[in-house]
Amino acid sequence: MRDRVYEYLSLRPEGATVAEILDLLFTRPGRDAELGNRVVHSLLAADPRFAWDEGEQRWRLCRFEVLQQPVRQMPFTIVDLETTGLTPDPDGIIEIGAVRIEGCRVVAHFEQLVQPTTAPPPFIVRLTGITPEMLCGQPRLHEIWRRFRDFIAGSVVVAHNAAFDLGYLNLAAQRFDGSPLTDVYLCTLKLARRLLPEVRRRGLDALAEFFGLETSGRHRALGDALLTVEIFLRLVERAERQGLTRVAQLLSLQEQGRDGRPFFSPLPKWQVESLPAEPGIYRFYDSAERLLYIGRAKNIRRRVRSYLSNARGHSDKTLDLIRHAHRVEAETTPNELEAALAEAIAIRREKPPYNKLGKHLPQVAYLRIGNEKPFPRLSVARRPRGKTVHWIGPFRDRGEAERFLKILLRVYRLRTCRGRLEPNPAASPCFQGQVRLCSMPCTGAISEPAYLQRVYAALADLQSGCPALRTALEQQRDEASRESQYERAQRLHEEALFLERLQARFSRLGWLTKDQNFLLLLPGHSSGTVLAYWIRQGQLISRASLASAAHFDAWLEEASRLFPQATPEAIDATTIVAGWLRERGATGGYLFRVPADESERPATL
Repeated sequence: MRDRVYEYLSLRPEGATVAEILDLLFTRPGRDAELGNRVVHSLLAADPRFAWDEGEQRWRLCRFEVLQQPVRQMPFTIVDLETTGLTPDPDGIIEIGAVRIEGCRVVAHFEQLVQPTTAPPPFIVRLTGITPEMLCGQPRLHEIWRRFRDFIAGSVVVAHNAAFDLGYLNLAAQRFDGSPLTDVYLCTLKLARRLLPEVRRRGLDALAEFFGLETSGRHRALGDALLTVEIFLRLVERAERQGLTRVAQLLSLQEQGRDGRPFFSPLPKWQVESLPAEPGIYRFYDSAERLLYIGRAKNIRRRVRSYLSNARGHSDKTLDLIRHAHRVEAETTPNELEAALAEAIAIRREKPPYNKLGKHLPQVAYLRIGNEKPFPRLSVARRPRGKTVHWIGPFRDRGEAERFLKILLRVYRLRTCRGRLEPNPAASPCFQGQVRLCSMPCTGAISEPAYLQRVYAALADLQSGCPALRTALEQQRDEASRESQYERAQRLHEEALFLERLQARFSRLGWLTKDQNFLLLLPGHSSGTVLAYWIRQGQLISRASLASAAHFDAWLEEASRLFPQATPEAIDATTIVAGWLRERGATGGYLFRVPADESERPATL
């Protein structure tokens, strides 16, 4: 338990309260504050690694005591590297630039070209201006390493996107000194995310523009380090206005999650790195071995590794999951589709608390032309269900479906409002009617027969490849061009291209949406094996791993015989398969349409 607290406090130089430590150690901490204080005190007080700050009412690591001093009294070294690539490798460093500041004043510079083991690629030469000729005769990294270590000694290292620079420097220190350079550093990129929420881009150029700074020395190590100094000092001023005056407070601030709480993952990194880099599903468990979450991945190791980073994209629920996941186990599958199906079945059966039913499904959407009488309506739905006139799709997501809907409305002007319509000349049309995207049957502006003609025309157009929609877009585009409305013409041209891409997808996958009865064969794990799936009315009826395609008929015969007693997996298999095919196509697999009447199924493969 002490080691868990030590690992936690290693990421929190400012320390942690008793309540935070209790929350770390116990799934359901009690409410007796006095008992909690005694428990934590008895656990940590005798360990020389920990210190109790009576004034702050926090436990912290003794090695972080020096970080409690004010920022303006702490020496910092701002570091920047130029390298031959993006993968950390000490032999790829071609220039080191560093600026030492004390009392928030620049006191010294360090600038040195370094001869790498391989010449910088042309892109790096163009970006930095550092040519192979300039590097010829320069010292190797090991020759200047001690001088660089002496320059930064006794200071806190600062860098922009520090994980990149320290990835190189810690590997170099491991090689030359036998230990990493530092595990305590400040990152101006992380600090900018916390202190400048109003700024969307936080690269050096974007921050320089935000603060009105000169960027003439960009893409050389010392020039970038000097620019980072200016940005760092302005971020320090921002932090001081929020009452953050100590180094430890800045260190804690940059490690906060998006929800404002400290970011911490008790999941052992060695366990994550031992996961397979293959498709499959993974399960997170808490300290009491309770199942928390089931997920799928194309590459399990890479996906789980992403949970260890304090990414801005993590939702509050994901951050809470990360803080409570203590163990992960993986189950590989032959392909991504099998992973998606296995995930859906496992979630349905095991009901992990951090999974929300339906959220695991691919981001697929459909357009629905309903059977509301007397005026059918258009709407967007996540999955094809219920008795309707027609389903259109699959779309990549709701946004793509709504974009297509607007194109359809401009031509056919069908209604999208809910409920049964009773035409009334005194009715006030909705916004769609006011902007002429609806023929306004609610006001009696169009008769029922005329409206149904529009519906039938739209269905016929959709079933024949949307020629009328394409013609209408092209005419509108040409008209806009003749009237010198070039931006509108460009937008209409992009919509015509968008329509072509959609139609190509609909012609390939549209039958899945319409029939929802099909067989899918994919290569299995081992050579010669075949994975077979039978989807009927959108649900997975049977799946099997066959020794060879020759066993297909026997499996299908058995599945058909047992079908009346079969309990289908209650998952939306159509959406999963459509999402997979949308991304991958039918590469490596075979699809067979099966009529609703199983007696009409294909007799042979």
